[in-house]
Amino acid sequence: MERITKYAKFNYSKKDEDLIVELGDYLNQKYEDIFNFFDSSLQREQVEINIIPTKKEYDEISKKIRGIDSIPKWSIGLSHDNKIEYVSLHDYKNTAHVFSEDKYLEKLDYYKKTIVHEYVHFVSGLYCKKNSLEWPVKFLNEGIATYLSGQKENMNIPFNYTLDDILVSKTCYDAWYLLTKYIIEEYGKDYFLELFGNNELATKEAPRLFEEA
Repeated sequence: MERITKYAKFNYSKKDEDLIVELGDYLNQKYEDIFNFFDSSLQREQVEINIIPTKKEYDEISKKIRGIDSIPKWSIGLSHDNKIEYVSLHDYKNTAHVFSEDKYLEKLDYYKKTIVHEYVHFVSGLYCKKNSLEWPVKFLNEGIATYLSGQKENMNIPFNYTLDDILVSKTCYDAWYLLTKYIIEEYGKDYFLELFGNNELATKEAPRLFEEA
């Protein structure tokens, strides 16, 4: 099935029909702010969002796109080539995000925020392409997607991390979020984007910013 909005084309199966309105309406509230964060003059290109019915199917698609042999159980979303691949909430029982029935509304809220996380990657890709920038360092790339999506908003997360967690770890989203939040709130958006667009500068500044944070 297909649903087209001004910002996205959703492809989905009938069993996910109940999710599409929720996802579409939520993303509609967020997408303009995301574009404006990076560059208000960015062309509002349409993204293709594929709701994959099962985690197993998603893993096979992700393996081909990423060129790797296995996909972590926690991985449920992937942004690439103006597309987003996203596991259906109805198959979370086969992911690391399994939940009990009484937690459905809470998990649905997080599900909507996670699609925004992937959408941030899509928009940041447009920003890098427009400005001929290399792909940003991971801690800023994932940090800004987590920050703008609100996935960890209002959570009391202690900064109990090391510099290696920031620079070397492959899955330290809490640390990346906290450092990104610190940079934006202490130095402002323009400085963050300067780091985002300059990997050499970002890597050089990371130890100092980490110690401050």
